[in-house]
Amino acid sequence: MIACNWKVYVDNYLEGYHIPIAHPGLMKEIDYANYRTDTYRYYSQQFAPIRAMQPEDASERLYAPSTGVQEALYFWVFPNLMLNIYPDNISTNVIVPLSHEKTLTIFEWFFHEVAAEKNQERIKRSVAFSDEVQQEDIGLCEQVQRGWRSSTYDRGRYSVKRENGVHHFHMLLNEFLGRP
Repeated sequence: MIACNWKVYVDNYLEGYHIPIAHPGLMKEIDYANYRTDTYRYYSQQFAPIRAMQPEDASERLYAPSTGVQEALYFWVFPNLMLNIYPDNISTNVIVPLSHEKTLTIFEWFFHEVAAEKNQERIKRSVAFSDEVQQEDIGLCEQVQRGWRSSTYDRGRYSVKRENGVHHFHMLLNEFLGRP
């Protein structure tokens, strides 16, 4: 359970400008300069190319571009489903609002050949990496929720390059919540 409104969590998932600061491990994996979000009627897709492998970072990298898959893909489906596609796994996040300031996130991971002994370490490492990113995001989301309670909070402007997914989400919320 996370101490934030479900919409805060979705906002965080859909914007990319926090990645360089909040996710150092993820920054080692993706080519952030070419990261982008494309929006469609009821979903959006974030495209994050896997960064080229350098000789000095082979032991630190989780995803090598030579695995065949050259990018990480993140799909958000309105209102609360997220699909994360990596070179070695697919995971889902279902976001469940519990109250105005409490959210449950349900994660599931899917791997090929899970019973094979040779894959066990890779699977553990991938789930640990996913949990690391999730813990970083939880801290951000809970801080945003606390910030909303501030008497000095006022809404800001959208970043055209990094928050088009957030804007899309907000427009869908307005469309569906604004109906009588």
